[in-house]
Amino acid sequence: MNDLDWQNLYRVAMTEPDPAKLSGRIEAARKAIRNRLEDMDDPRDSRERQQLQNALYALETLLARKRSA
Repeated sequence: MNDLDWQNLYRVAMTEPDPAKLSGRIEAARKAIRNRLEDMDDPRDSRERQQLQNALYALETLLARKRSA
């Protein structure tokens, strides 16, 4: 999996208008992000690692908002 895969899945999750599909989209994006974190060749690449961490946080926030709605 390359870095564009997680980015595409992240964008799809963040823009999913259908509440019935949102949880599945979020989970797919979270899985792709975690896989990318595990596959990173250079653990010192702090810029990409920070992007991945920010994306995970945004997905968690989106999921929390969905649960409270």
